[in-house]
Amino acid sequence: MATGIADHGAAGREPVTRRPIIALTYSPSELEIFYHWRYMFEGIVAAGGVPLAIDCDTKVEDIATLVGRVDALIIGGGGDVDPELYGGDPEDPTLWDVNPVRDENERLAWEAARAAGIPVLAICRGSQLLTVLLGGDLYADLRRDFDGPVSHRSTEEALNECTHTIDLDPSSELAGWMGASGPEVGVNSQHHQGIRTPAGEVTIVGRSADGLVEAFEWPEAQLVAVQWHPEVLWSTDEHHLGLLRGFVEKAERGRRARF
Repeated sequence: MATGIADHGAAGREPVTRRPIIALTYSPSELEIFYHWRYMFEGIVAAGGVPLAIDCDTKVEDIATLVGRVDALIIGGGGDVDPELYGGDPEDPTLWDVNPVRDENERLAWEAARAAGIPVLAICRGSQLLTVLLGGDLYADLRRDFDGPVSHRSTEEALNECTHTIDLDPSSELAGWMGASGPEVGVNSQHHQGIRTPAGEVTIVGRSADGLVEAFEWPEAQLVAVQWHPEVLWSTDEHHLGLLRGFVEKAERGRRARF
């Protein structure tokens, strides 16, 4: 991976044959609990990319430079977004593993990706964080504050299979990647927070049967966000492998256009 970044054009060029480098944000302190996260690396490789992990538990010096030298960014899942960012209650007893340092690292990574003009895929917590950064807000706890009929939080083991369906807009970029659309698109689910008020810039392209936002896009910013975990389902579900391939192929097209 280091070689691929170093190749980023001493003479303003780079080899057109190299695979696109996909930066992934994560929290290593959560890996014992979120043990499926390692499948993200394998999924990016299977989709044609080269994964580059960014440890966001502690402050990442000059993260903008790092993100500016890759071809795409994935803002991954994890603990709860700091409620201070959306006017929530910092003493809410349902909060889990809030890490303002990670929030700040990922904010800077997102801003760097926008400045560099590279695609961004936000997954679960990532979709919630970007909602907040773009002016929306969250349900701090779905069971208490939303109480819909769909079970959005299950177990880590259950992430291996689809646990509910969403209605996916057939005109969305996401539907094109997945090769699936309509009201019966299967997804997995493991989250206790959710999007209450979407950001004004984005287009909602997926909802669960209870109306909760499951996916949104912002084409101008090359942003696609999902509430579920394609990085786990890709090995058993062709639609989710298609999602990762679509994202990596978009990164590749952007890289070729730049060079």
